[in-house]
Amino acid sequence: MGCADADNQQETVIYMLQEYNDLVKVSNLPKKRKELAYYIVGFADAEGCFNVALKKQKDTRFGWVLDPVFHVTQHKSHRHILELCKRFLGCGRVIPKPGQPDVLQFYVDNRRQLHEKIIPFFERYKLLVKARDFEIFSKIVRDLEQKKHSNIDSFKEMVKIAFEMNQNGKQRRYILSEVMKDLSLTGSSETIRQTTGESQR
Repeated sequence: MGCADADNQQETVIYMLQEYNDLVKVSNLPKKRKELAYYIVGFADAEGCFNVALKKQKDTRFGWVLDPVFHVTQHKSHRHILELCKRFLGCGRVIPKPGQPDVLQFYVDNRRQLHEKIIPFFERYKLLVKARDFEIFSKIVRDLEQKKHSNIDSFKEMVKIAFEMNQNGKQRRYILSEVMKDLSLTGSSETIRQTTGESQR
């Protein structure tokens, strides 16, 4: 390839990345869109988190809900990087981190966006550090999309693998054994209600 061809190719690539010109200096970005994708993957590996929160919610079938979230955290002075992630991935929002006004997060908690945008992206462009967390995360999101959480045994299995994420759930509010005990009691009550209902028909 001649010098002129190389220059023309670089100009074409920079033109393709002009959509980010209001966020960052385009010449500072990787020269190919694919390289920019890997830049975002590396950023997510270092500053991101795939999390499935477990929350008590009395008005649900089993008294608990699984709430999947993907977020990337940065100081507010680097907001442009989070906005770059948001625009490139085509989903999510940039919000203050609760209790830390100087910290922002690129935050995706919409399950459809997780299923249709985030998971396909990270399946195509592979993570290294957070590969295992992502594997569990994507399985749980898909199980939720397939309504598997409406079955007590499937829900308990989803809870178990959720606790394998992020250093085996060391920072979780609840202890796995206590949650499983509560679910077993709830599941027994659900079975009794179903059996009683069927016998009265």
